[in-house]
Amino acid sequence: MTLSLMSVLAGALVGAALGAIYLGLLWVAVRSLPRDRSGVRVFVALGLARVALLIGTLMAAAALGLPAQGIAAAVAGFIALRVAATRWLGAATPGDTTWK
Repeated sequence: MTLSLMSVLAGALVGAALGAIYLGLLWVAVRSLPRDRSGVRVFVALGLARVALLIGTLMAAAALGLPAQGIAAAVAGFIALRVAATRWLGAATPGDTTWK
C-alpha cells in the first residue's frame, strides 16, 4: 500500500506536534531540577508523563491501524522538530556554563 503525500505530511505534522509536547515537558522538567527536593519530584513526574505520552501515542497508532510509513513520517517529524529546537535553543549565551 502506498500513502498519499497528504497523509505523509499529516503524519509528519502530528509527529512534530507530539515532539513539541514531549520537548516542552522535558524543558520544564530540566528547569525544575535546580530547586530543592521538590524539583526532583517534578522531574520524575514529568518523566513519567513523557513515557505515558510515548506509550499512548504508540497504542493509538496501533489501534488506528496506522501503516509503518505513517509511523515513519511521524518519527521524521519528531526528529526534524528536535533538530530545529536544538539548533535554535542550543547556542549558549555568554556567561552560561556548559554541563561538561
